[in-house]
Amino acid sequence: MKKMMQLGLVISTVLMGATVTYANDAAEGIDAAKLFKKKCAMCHAIDKNKTGPAVKGMNSDSEALRSAITNGQNRMPKFGEKFSAEEIDALVLYIQAQK
Repeated sequence: MKKMMQLGLVISTVLMGATVTYANDAAEGIDAAKLFKKKCAMCHAIDKNKTGPAVKGMNSDSEALRSAITNGQNRMPKFGEKFSAEEIDALVLYIQAQK
């Protein structure tokens, strides 16, 4: 009985690890720089204000960025229905890397 429980634990651990790896691989396949250039650069430059604030001046908090992209903020429209969660996460990481 004890060996069966150990085997079950090992199998569960392997399956959970595979799920996490798959999620990370899906996010890694996104070209955030290309997405930013296509959808964000018309309003946001990296180091100067355009229609919207410069990336270097943006809040670097992950949740604040994710919320602004998803729900919109001030004159910025919401993109939560246009971008997948993985694309939003990739954009957040891209923006943070530009600071």
